[in-house]
Amino acid sequence: MTLRLGALLLGLLATPLLTVTALADPAPGGHVDRIFVNGRIWTGDDAQPWAEAIAVSGDTLVGVGSSADIRSMAASDSAVVDLGGRFVAPGFQDSHIHFPGPSINSVDLSDVVTLAQFQAKLKSFADAHPDIPWIVGKGWGYSVFPNLIADKKYIDAVVSDRPVYLAARDGHMALANSAAIRVAGVDARTSDPPNGRIMKGKNGEPTGEFKEAALRLVQSKVPRDSDDVRYRTLITHLDEAAKVGLTAGHDAMSRQETIDLFQRALSANQLKLRMRFGMVMVPGVGGYSPKHHLERPITEADIQPYVHLRSTLKGPMLKVTSIKGVLDGTVDAMTASMEEPYIGTTISGIPFWESGEFNDTVALYDKLGFQLMIHAIGDRAISQSLDAFAYAAKVNGTTGRRHRIEHAEVPKLTDLRRMHDLGVIVVTTPMFANPDETVLTNFDPLLGPKRAPHADSFKIFDDAGVVQAFSSDWDAFNFSPIEGIAVAVTRVTADGKPVGGWYPDGRISVEAALRHYTRDGAYATFDETTRGTLTKGKLADFVVLSQDLTKIDPLQIRGTKVLLTVMGGSDTWRSPDFR
Repeated sequence: MTLRLGALLLGLLATPLLTVTALADPAPGGHVDRIFVNGRIWTGDDAQPWAEAIAVSGDTLVGVGSSADIRSMAASDSAVVDLGGRFVAPGFQDSHIHFPGPSINSVDLSDVVTLAQFQAKLKSFADAHPDIPWIVGKGWGYSVFPNLIADKKYIDAVVSDRPVYLAARDGHMALANSAAIRVAGVDARTSDPPNGRIMKGKNGEPTGEFKEAALRLVQSKVPRDSDDVRYRTLITHLDEAAKVGLTAGHDAMSRQETIDLFQRALSANQLKLRMRFGMVMVPGVGGYSPKHHLERPITEADIQPYVHLRSTLKGPMLKVTSIKGVLDGTVDAMTASMEEPYIGTTISGIPFWESGEFNDTVALYDKLGFQLMIHAIGDRAISQSLDAFAYAAKVNGTTGRRHRIEHAEVPKLTDLRRMHDLGVIVVTTPMFANPDETVLTNFDPLLGPKRAPHADSFKIFDDAGVVQAFSSDWDAFNFSPIEGIAVAVTRVTADGKPVGGWYPDGRISVEAALRHYTRDGAYATFDETTRGTLTKGKLADFVVLSQDLTKIDPLQIRGTKVLLTVMGGSDTWRSPDFR
């Protein structure tokens, strides 16, 4: 009796406390930490495409709806953010990036458009860093150089006292000065590696330009940054990524040393993106063998370190899901593998793998449950990828792997149906369609009137029902999704040229571009159940923008600012302009 009476008294005493708690914290997901009201929220969720407000508890969205409904969920201590009608979207995912990115001790040439600018920026950097033994950098395009021909003399004229190694913007070509060429031991007698080219002048001497596997001849001589510099480089670029609205990314050529940097950032609470990793296809080497053929077939034993990583890195912050292979190069360098030669040449690119060896390698990874992400830009390489995916599915009896073709710039139109039927995802790069001088004077003419009109056409994939995820291929291009959306929707440069757009039939709508940067990106990394849309129960990853992308003139999209980036309920970037 005493025990029963004590229990009754405890129950009566507890009831008012439970009632107060229930009134203050009605959200089924737990205490509501913050609510965002009075917004124009594009959720990406077909069941509820638009909302006015969201509620956040911890790292999760616990409410999506009207401002009145969300206000009713707030506790007395919930922070209330009035969006003032601003536009909100799910956090952006860049589905193909390369971390840790350009060293903090390198020169950025991505903004140069003339030879004079190229030389001035290079000289200024060299003068400001007299103690750096090598000058390295990235970002040039062929349009910088007279007659679209890169040559060491343009570097030698301003920096000759030290080796200089400058990668092109897509990373598939590089230009070295005479000092670097001497250190590499390259001369007129040096032969091209099987999957690369050493460009030479009429006298047989190297011009300083190296392509594909030939890059390694010079690159291998460049002193490696210390681990501390590489870590600071990563943190610097993660901050930049958050500032442009990214909350997730897929690293597309991962090695253990890269993952170690991210784990260090996670331990230090400095990780501002959810990262997925595509491990290199040839363990210890890269996405292909520079010798063209594998020294020996890849075995399950070779892949066991990847299997272990996949079992230990499962998310939500770090996850290994895929394998990155490379089948060809780029159009600009005439190394993308094409069915027909580039216009005005007898060159049809470099296929980096023999089909039989490639098929067997893809099938092995497929058998072990990995998603393949294959760099394939030319139509022949794209077809080769599809052949390998079909082969793997047939010999393994597998489905649902969501294999990917990265970039897919110049597909055969007849291959679009195969992509759809095989469930292949294309990871495309909007900035590749930005019609700058290199695109207009090099890329387009090399393809010619038969292929150029559907090159980097994002609409052809949407029309074919192929899942498409957007990327920047950073550090080839600025990883700003706003820039990418602007190009995908308009196909013009920042100064509005060409009027009407470059092959405007390839344009897509703003909402389609948003999908490719959000929910389609999440699908491409098997994360669609936890993020990619602003849906109750999913992770609270979202961005607040200064303009409603769906309402403004598309030519004004580039003027949009990211005001707030939230990942897992926490701010990773907040603009001073956001009040």
